Amino acid sequence: VELALQFIFHGMALFNDGWLVFDFIIIAVSYGLSSFTIVRAFRIFRALRLLTRVEVMKNLVSALLSVIPGMASIALLLSLVFYIFAVMFTSLFKDLWRDGDGPLEFNYFGTIWDSLFTCFQFMTL
Repeated sequence: VELALQFIFHGMALFNDGWLVFDFIIIAVSYGLSSFTIVRAFRIFRALRLLTRVEVMKNLVSALLSVIPGMASIALLLSLVFYIFAVMFTSLFKDLWRDGDGPLEFNYFGTIWDSLFTCFQFMTL
């Protein structure tokens, strides 16, 4: 019933608005596959329809989606910095552990992967 009312009210413009398409898909999936128990668990996503109904929530989600390219650029830059420091630390400290009399109990900088993980640990202390 709800799908029919939306289609009557919006017509073909229903498929032009991304929010209405999202709402349409959630309703269609939840009603069409309601006999499967696994699909019933996905009915919680009907709460996401709140995003399509409240204008403030639409604005919030739109703002969050518009920030994603900038965040991806920052993540790429941070990954590059991590890699540069990992290569530098690996070349400087990889032999410190192999001497046997070094101060380290574990080879934190033996490979690039170990150095990346150690740099990540340093940054998230």
